[in-house]
Amino acid sequence: MNEIEKAKQVLREAGYYVDNLWSIHDVHDENNELTDEQKMHALDMAFINEYTIEQIFYAIDVSVEIITEKIK
Repeated sequence: MNEIEKAKQVLREAGYYVDNLWSIHDVHDENNELTDEQKMHALDMAFINEYTIEQIFYAIDVSVEIITEKIK
């Protein structure tokens, strides 16, 4: 198990969802002008965006409803 997998396992055991992680490599920079720090800032801006957060909580709520209906 590599370092990243070990770190994910520690977080998973602490109750965190780590199966969908994003990295600076996911930031599309057509002209390759952004630094790694700027790409990380772009990710930060995307994930702290109010609309993004609302959509994630909405999707979680819908998923919980579906799962709850299946176990009834």
